[in-house]
Amino acid sequence: MESPREIGAAVSKVFESHRSIRKYVKEPLPEHHLDLIMEAGRRAPTDATLHLWTALRIVDDKLRRRIADEIGQEHVYEAGEFFIFIADLYRLKRLLEYRGEKLGRVDRALLVFAAIDAALAAENMAVMAEALGYGTCFIGGVQNAAELIIRELGLPEKTYPLFGLTIGIPAEEPGVRPRLPRDLLFHENMYRDYSDSDLARAYESMSAYSRRRDWLRILKRYVAEGGYFESRSVEMWRLLKTQGFEV
Repeated sequence: MESPREIGAAVSKVFESHRSIRKYVKEPLPEHHLDLIMEAGRRAPTDATLHLWTALRIVDDKLRRRIADEIGQEHVYEAGEFFIFIADLYRLKRLLEYRGEKLGRVDRALLVFAAIDAALAAENMAVMAEALGYGTCFIGGVQNAAELIIRELGLPEKTYPLFGLTIGIPAEEPGVRPRLPRDLLFHENMYRDYSDSDLARAYESMSAYSRRRDWLRILKRYVAEGGYFESRSVEMWRLLKTQGFEV
């Protein structure tokens, strides 16, 4: 039997070697491995036992093809498994109605906790999959196909697609991507503001992420004025309202 130290070292190795895999051998996972991965997701923490998430396993080849094309990410189609995680208040609504109650005005608060619940479940699944030797990739690009996904997957009111997760046999060996220095992510007791030297270290530590070795190019593309998330935010709130969320 392995000692706690040996188990800890094995778990640490999984985290240290994590990479996003975007090329896969198109081959399904064995059922017993899939069971372990899905059970890891089921056992994830959930706020107040509300279970504010649902994952849709996409096994229909044509549907997977349509989603991959809409997102523009071929690995969504090639991976052995592809799950779409949704914020799900609909199940709560039905549970309450079944016992004669009504869902309260909870949408804004529960959207936050639904995203947390879904992320915890998906991360559990990713860690289990990588421990079993598979590659994974989180697919934020699901947001680029949110309207198609809502329609094609028949998502009811009070649900919204958040992100996807691909799992499969890697067909590439990418390097481990950089992360910010620990002291910029973990503060003690109070939020510590960032000095110029802190900000310079942040850019330096993340420079390898950009082909031109300038992380600012990534930040500008996504979150600066005129960046991706400005237009994405407008579309997201529009679709949330069409799905019956009071936001």
